[in-house]
Amino acid sequence: MAFTLKNSSAINSDSDSQSDGHNLEQEAGVFLDKVLMPPDAIENQPTDPRSSVGVRDILDQVSGVDAAKSNLVALPSELIGQIIAFLSPADLASFSKTCRILLKHGDSEVYWQRLIQESIPGIKLVSSSPCRSFKDLYISHDPHWFLPKHKIWFSDHFLTGKIIIARFDPRRGCIEAYQLVAECDPPVIDTWAIDTDVKIHSFRPRVRLHLDQPVLKFDALSLESMMISSGRVQHSSKFSGEVPMRDERQSRHGIFTNFLLTRPVEPHSNMALWPPLTIPASHRVRNASQSHFLSDGHKPHKRSEISDQSFRIRKWMQMVHHGFGIHLGETVDTYATLRPELYIPTEAKPWRGIWVGDYSGHGCEFLLLHQPDDEIPFDPKNIIQAEDETPEEFEARKISERIYRGSLKAIKLTGDINVPRGEYTVIAEDLSKILRTATEEPFQGAKVVEGKGHIAGRMFKDDAYIDTQIIMISPNKIALHWVELGHINYFEKVDIDQFVTLE
Repeated sequence: MAFTLKNSSAINSDSDSQSDGHNLEQEAGVFLDKVLMPPDAIENQPTDPRSSVGVRDILDQVSGVDAAKSNLVALPSELIGQIIAFLSPADLASFSKTCRILLKHGDSEVYWQRLIQESIPGIKLVSSSPCRSFKDLYISHDPHWFLPKHKIWFSDHFLTGKIIIARFDPRRGCIEAYQLVAECDPPVIDTWAIDTDVKIHSFRPRVRLHLDQPVLKFDALSLESMMISSGRVQHSSKFSGEVPMRDERQSRHGIFTNFLLTRPVEPHSNMALWPPLTIPASHRVRNASQSHFLSDGHKPHKRSEISDQSFRIRKWMQMVHHGFGIHLGETVDTYATLRPELYIPTEAKPWRGIWVGDYSGHGCEFLLLHQPDDEIPFDPKNIIQAEDETPEEFEARKISERIYRGSLKAIKLTGDINVPRGEYTVIAEDLSKILRTATEEPFQGAKVVEGKGHIAGRMFKDDAYIDTQIIMISPNKIALHWVELGHINYFEKVDIDQFVTLE
């Protein structure tokens, strides 16, 4: 949880004296109110798109009214359950505060289990372990449930970037994230039947998570532990404070990591932003700061200011020299996620997805193949069957004309010293510009589309676009013929979901 440690000894002495469960329950109730409903939450909480029911509407009905006379509590339990199903976590916490009857409804495990389940795609939640209830488990990781919910995160690490997969581990009740890496053997070089001066580089990538070292990890704490460790801190520090990542292996070597929440900004010219403008996003955050992101302007101070699309990782080395601590090599990486519609393929946009590409001496790199929606939707009624065309040929042509339209842009999620992360690597402005259908092996039957490939000198100097033919082998595999460079390399689609589930 995002609490700044403050005078924990005071609360430890209090907890020793609270031996009966009633006092602990009262203390827990106050604590949970602080966790989920900071003072600004009712007036300033964000709108939940799922719901047309606002917390203010509910409070207006029950606030200051005898529960026995309230129209809301007089409703059948089934209808109250229907209302609760539309509430966000903050709404549900406020709802539960109004009277004992609604507290009983709001504490139901069914609703808190559902809220967690919505944030952990690919995982079936059956236990609240190590917490005593699903409500406690939700609060233990609040406000970090957006990490496994969006699962794919890519960073602005200098030039190369990094892509990580966040997930929830129900065996330990923790949220963790690991770097996605790819390896491949040295390529086998073949000549191209059409032009023997062109070399085809084989590509058989092995994509995996680097499980030896988590990039971030949040352990679940029991309610009592959270109350003790929080030190009854002020709410202003809950969202703006940095959260240390507990990693004994790294700390033994003097390496430390903090997690930072972020807040969206209104972009303006010359502002360094993440994600980059090449990638569509709901909002963006700054990724350059003279204060190393220590100033208040970079931090959320209330729940409504938190970005659920980005976060930061601060990392540094701490060395002790003659009794003094020396802070060395600090870096701050900003991470952003991808909207699902950018990487989930459809029948009309089958090449959407996260891909891994062969970049020769630079090794494997990850990229987003972005196929924007068509401005004018495809209408099969506009396709007319030719007189000499069989029904099968006509259906095949309709499918072809449906998918070979619009643009395709490959954007680097990780990069190299020449073309860094966040830049285009290849662009096809119009997939309908088909140069030919390949008849030679190993591309027989593939459409060859006109495109432009992005090249540059070291440190992205003198970048330029050169003629590049995109060989559309299948929705899961393409090849690039870099015409001026005289070689062909492959891209393959990555099945991201396999890394979210646990082995």
